[in-house]
Order: sequence, then structure tokens, then C-alpha cells
Amino acid sequence: IDDYHLSSSPHRTVSNGLLFFIHYKDGDNLYYAGVRVDGYAVIKKKINGTYYTLTTKKIFDGEYDRIDNPILLPKEQWIGVKSETTSYSDGSVLIKLFVDKDRSSKWVMVLAVKDDGSKGNSTISGEGYAGIRTDFMDVEFDEFKIKEI
Repeated sequence: IDDYHLSSSPHRTVSNGLLFFIHYKDGDNLYYAGVRVDGYAVIKKKINGTYYTLTTKKIFDGEYDRIDNPILLPKEQWIGVKSETTSYSDGSVLIKLFVDKDRSSKWVMVLAVKDDGSKGNSTISGEGYAGIRTDFMDVEFDEFKIKEI
């Protein structure tokens, strides 16, 4: 993160962050996983335009405040974020999120959740697009890859 923009936009909230889109079907049907400005790691899904939080965990220290402390993620320091997704024949989807806080190649799995469709009445299975979302930040990415494992 090179810079963070303290916009007065009502869209600048705790849900902003560095997020990967996974199984992206369209703007209303997708998973995302990443780290938020309030220091939480998150995995969510969006079904028919409604977001469902699958799991979260605080991983960066500090107390978030929209005005006085609007970003707990490190600035001007490389951090690693990666996700793994596994789709199962029963339609369930396993999503894991890993973070390397200081680019030391010491990846830590910070979240894992298996979506069985109990939230939102369905999973997002099958192929989809992948992408990156950042909010109100100037960022640089290095070694962004998508591969089948």
C-alpha cells in the first residue's frame, strides 16, 4: 500500500481493503477473500446482490477509527496475501486465506471455511473469473498468479 485516500465518500468503510475475487460470476455473485482496513481477514460471498460473511479474524493490531486511525494495514511495506479454493462434487467450496505479513515466505493460514450453501441458500461453484479489489488505496502488486493446483 503506497497511499490511502481519506475520501469523505460514504463508501469508505471498514469493509474496504485488499481483496481477491474468487469464482466471480458477475457483480452480484462471487466470493472474496482478503484483508480489510480495520485489520481483519475476511472471507465473504455475495449471492444475488446480498453479502454473507463466512468468516473473519483480527490479524493486524490496533483500533480502527474512520477518521483518526482509518487503516491498520501496513503502508509502504510488502505483505503477501494468497487464497486457495477447492470445489467439491457435492457443490461445496473450500476457501483458504494465507498471509505473509513481512514478505519472509512464512505463509500463515489465517482463515479457512467450507461453504455448504447454508448461508445464502447456495454456493458459487464451477468456473468463474478471478480478480483484485482495492478501495481508496494506491497499491502495487508483485507476483500475482492464478493457477490450478
